[in-house]
Amino acid sequence: RDAGCGYSRQAFASMRLARLRTTRRLLSQLPAPWEATYAASTRAELLAAYEAWAPTYDADSVGSFGYAAPGAAALALERHVADASAAVVLDAGAGTGQVGEHLSRLGFSHVLGVDLSAPMLRIAATKGCYRELLRGDLTDRTLLPPGSLDAVVCVGTLTPNHVEDGATLHTWLEWLRPGGVICASIRDDFWEGSPLPNACQRLQEEGLWTLVEETESARYTPLVNDVAFRVRTWRKAVDCLASGST
Repeated sequence: RDAGCGYSRQAFASMRLARLRTTRRLLSQLPAPWEATYAASTRAELLAAYEAWAPTYDADSVGSFGYAAPGAAALALERHVADASAAVVLDAGAGTGQVGEHLSRLGFSHVLGVDLSAPMLRIAATKGCYRELLRGDLTDRTLLPPGSLDAVVCVGTLTPNHVEDGATLHTWLEWLRPGGVICASIRDDFWEGSPLPNACQRLQEEGLWTLVEETESARYTPLVNDVAFRVRTWRKAVDCLASGST
């Protein structure tokens, strides 16, 4: 079974093959610095790739590639949070703080950034847009207290070699207060070849959350290619405790 998501071995094997094909396609479309993060076969390799890229990550991703997802996700979150100044928000996979910068401009002042890469977080710390930065594993249920967040925003984290399973989404739901939102940017090609659509649909069918917005497809890195992404926002059920696993 896939991280408790209820898939048969045969179905899971098919999804693994689809993910491998997706990863190969991603590597053929991405600028070189991004390739290493998708090609990494271990966590150590992934962290090494981000450590090497950290000094030029912002200049490359935004300046050279036109990385559009951080701003789009921040705007989507603003549409679904009643009071930005009071909301406690987790930036899941904060990296160098690009999402945090956009959130700060929109009036969010209680933002916690979590990432595994210490070099990336050191850069995020220089931007002054986070209440707290934490080096941690976003799949660890014990990382944050249950019901401690109003929102989770996730950019570039629900993707190959990063977070791909429904169990992690369930963990994030546990951290949310009832009625809180999860706002995630996901590349179209990865979404179509991953277990995420089924995992997200299961959470909806179980009454744990509701999809409240899916943006139109837009260009992810418009300065270098036509790869597309969407931002999806789900709202946790008001009567949901999100205990157990999906």
